[in-house]
Amino acid sequence: MSPENAIKLLGNPTRVSILKWLKNPEEEFADYSQLFPFEKYGVCASLIQDKAGLSQPATSLCLKSLHDAGLLEAIKVGKWTYYRRSEFRIKKMTDAVIISLQQL
Repeated sequence: MSPENAIKLLGNPTRVSILKWLKNPEEEFADYSQLFPFEKYGVCASLIQDKAGLSQPATSLCLKSLHDAGLLEAIKVGKWTYYRRSEFRIKKMTDAVIISLQQL
C-alpha cells in the first residue's frame, strides 16, 4: 500500500477507531459478550457495528477497507465473521508513511 493510500484510508475516523479498539479488545469490548475469546478469534463484526453505532452496510464497508488493505485479518466461524489486527501489516504501513513524510 502506498503512503498516500494509507493516509487516505486512515482519514476516516471510524476506521481509525476500529483499529484502536482492536488493539485492546478485552478492554474496549469489556461490556460486550461473544461466544469465543477475543484473543483466539478477534472481535465479532456485530460487536464492532454496535460500538461504532453504524448500520451493518456502513460497518461492513469500513471493515472491508481495512481488510483489503491487509490491516485486519478476518476469520469466519459459522455465519459470523471475527476481525483482529494484523500487527505486521500495520507496522509496515506506518513505517512507509513515516519514511514518506520524512522525505518532504
